[in-house]
Amino acid sequence: MVRPSRCRDRSEKICASRSSLANKSFIFSFRHADANNGATWFERFTAIFNSYVITLGRVQRGMQNTDADTLEAVAPVQKLAVQLRRDVHDLGAVPASRAIAGLKAAAVADCLSETAAKQQAQAVVSALLACGDVGSGKSYGDKVLVKRRMVSVLYQGDRCILLGGDPSQGEPHGLLRTTDVVPSGVISFLDWVGELSGSDLVVLWQILDTGVWSMDATSSDRVTRVLCLAGVVPDQPILEDSSAWLREYFPLPRTEGKAADPSQMAVIECSARARQIITAGPGSGKTHTATERVIHLVKQGLPPAGIRLITFTRVAAEEVGRRISHALAEHTYAGGVMCGTIDSLAWNLVTTLGDGPRGGRERTIRIARRSITDGEQAMLDQLARTSHLVIDEAQDIVGERRMFCRALIDALPASVGVTILGDDAQAIYGSWAGNNGGGGSLHAELRGKHGWEDRSLTSNHRTKSDSLRQFFSRARTLLEADGDPRSTYLEIREMLEDVATDPSVSLTGQVFPWRDDSLVLFRGRAATEAASVRLTRAARVHRLKLSGQTTVCDPLVGAICAGLAPGAAIRLEHVRRRLADLHPAPFDVNEEDVLSDLQSLGKGPTARPQDIAETIEREPVGHMRDHVGTAGPMLGSIHGAKGREATNVLLMLPPVPSGDDVDWQEEARVLFVGATRASTHLYLGRAQAGMVRPGKNGSRWLRGNSGGLLLSGSEGLRPLAGVVPALSVWEAAFRQPNCSFRRIASGDGSPWHLVTDSGEPLAEAEGQLTDDLDHIESTRGGLASGTLRVVGATTVVDRRSDGKIQAVTLLPVLQGVARGAGHGENDDDQ
Repeated sequence: MVRPSRCRDRSEKICASRSSLANKSFIFSFRHADANNGATWFERFTAIFNSYVITLGRVQRGMQNTDADTLEAVAPVQKLAVQLRRDVHDLGAVPASRAIAGLKAAAVADCLSETAAKQQAQAVVSALLACGDVGSGKSYGDKVLVKRRMVSVLYQGDRCILLGGDPSQGEPHGLLRTTDVVPSGVISFLDWVGELSGSDLVVLWQILDTGVWSMDATSSDRVTRVLCLAGVVPDQPILEDSSAWLREYFPLPRTEGKAADPSQMAVIECSARARQIITAGPGSGKTHTATERVIHLVKQGLPPAGIRLITFTRVAAEEVGRRISHALAEHTYAGGVMCGTIDSLAWNLVTTLGDGPRGGRERTIRIARRSITDGEQAMLDQLARTSHLVIDEAQDIVGERRMFCRALIDALPASVGVTILGDDAQAIYGSWAGNNGGGGSLHAELRGKHGWEDRSLTSNHRTKSDSLRQFFSRARTLLEADGDPRSTYLEIREMLEDVATDPSVSLTGQVFPWRDDSLVLFRGRAATEAASVRLTRAARVHRLKLSGQTTVCDPLVGAICAGLAPGAAIRLEHVRRRLADLHPAPFDVNEEDVLSDLQSLGKGPTARPQDIAETIEREPVGHMRDHVGTAGPMLGSIHGAKGREATNVLLMLPPVPSGDDVDWQEEARVLFVGATRASTHLYLGRAQAGMVRPGKNGSRWLRGNSGGLLLSGSEGLRPLAGVVPALSVWEAAFRQPNCSFRRIASGDGSPWHLVTDSGEPLAEAEGQLTDDLDHIESTRGGLASGTLRVVGATTVVDRRSDGKIQAVTLLPVLQGVARGAGHGENDDDQ
């Protein structure tokens, strides 16, 4: 048996001799390559790698500035990660088989057996690939590891994990590196890791409970990515602070691996023919129960293609659809459950009558409702295929949508079951109904009706704080009582002050945990956007929830489709060429998977932009997002936070409303909904009053000398034709440059173009945005740079004036202010 000290001596001698040989061998390889001008790239590459196996044995390389005590404490697997990172960076590309062989040789020199050394080498390569620290490609059919441009991922709010780039930057962090410098283009931990499935969470928690990560126990790349980014070292004890942070960041759902609570089970296992109206308070598992209800119905033999599940947003519909698909993956059911919004359901029904309607969502819903009530046979034939209807968040279905849902339910045969979930105490969209369809919600209208079973979900699975739990209970009692509405509002506001972890937090201060999994909520959209501008000026990274039903669709779809005719078939070779054109290259994708995803969107064996366009305009699409920005807390309105929860919530209280037309009951419910997003800590702040003034045509104007036209998302932008602008938008989404609007052509009537600070055109202004820019130019003598920047990209469908599809391409997603160049306040409106 070799003693450790002798083993270290032997390792140092081997490494020293290999270091000397490698230096000589590299000189020979490059001279040979330079001298042989006729040599192919592969011959030169092979010549370099004749020396590479020897080079990989140098464990000290990349750690030459580390003191002896620290080096002694570094685990062998960490040394291999440093070694691999350095060699991939120095050489640009390394055959994976040779990299593993070299790492194995180094591990054997560190006293591992041949089998263990090979396993450790393979594990290091897999881990760095899963994290994105190195990339991969193919050369002559062989897998090659390649260097990647640097990416910064926000970690615990005040540090960044460095992936790719110069390996000498940063300090050791498990297998990776970290730094205290937080750049503007930092990516959130959650966005880089991706969504963890229920089984992933179970595996992660099993590893944390064990206290040691054995890499052969990991079931997915995402679990590997999470553990590596958190600084966990394979086969080493997991540090307590890392374990605690991961448990808080990725909580194991209470229902995961456990039976639902009794009130949930009563809903889930009810007869398929039953019509249920469910009252479900905050944290009671409303959406989970709806999902499990569908899964139970399918497992009981109900045809899945006949089940329709309606929820409030496309992102929520996509999430529910993923849960159902995952739960039913092991079964052999044909067809799929339809998960979507009311708008997408109305669109699908109306298209059975002929071409898709024009005139927007509201008109589509009206057409669908009238077709049902008028008894049009084609519509009734579609409804006859329904085997069960599930509606979530019914308390917020008001106006025309309430009338459509009621017509839909009334048209279903009595044998078709319906499950409706909602909570009148969380009804906050009543004022949005206006005079269109009358007041009240679907949930309130059907409660107590003949033939409907009233049930309640009684357990709170969200709230971990006893004081918050007591507040939620008392506030709910107040909301359900028949008291004076204004007094109810003021009392709930006072109760918030008492229960808050800190009742007086500054948005730009240091008290509130500035983390990816935190929420900052405002009463309205305008206040949210104004706060986002302030934070951008203060260089505080954050994300901004988009307004209403607005979503950001996976930009890779538009990047692939850009420049193609609507009816053109998308072939594998086109996908391969386009992926090669994208800078930076998309992470963790290959051309076969991309083509398969496009074929799924196109609903057929051949992917065509025109078919993809129809799908993304009316149905949930994979990788749909409802926010812009890459890291930091999510800023949004309370209305936009429906369905969300967070460990830490900062509720920015608005001034107490004034006037005779205040709906005090709804204002009280809005505060209740905002507060109940918190599971552990609720902080309070004060929103600045009067910072934003609405314009006559829906525009929002920020007051003050640094004010101007508030912009977020892609509203008012039209894509430019061709491939080059789409590639520029793709790159800008990662570089996040400042931008402004300019008239590229001469003449006052020429269109406004959005251009980057380096002059690249990205999009053209249209509609109300053009009018607003014209107004700023005429009153302020032109446009200044402002604080407008690109924060993302989204796939869009560009249609001609006659409604025909022109292209599927990309638009930039904006955040900030377009302001005038003159002196004085920039809050003028037309």
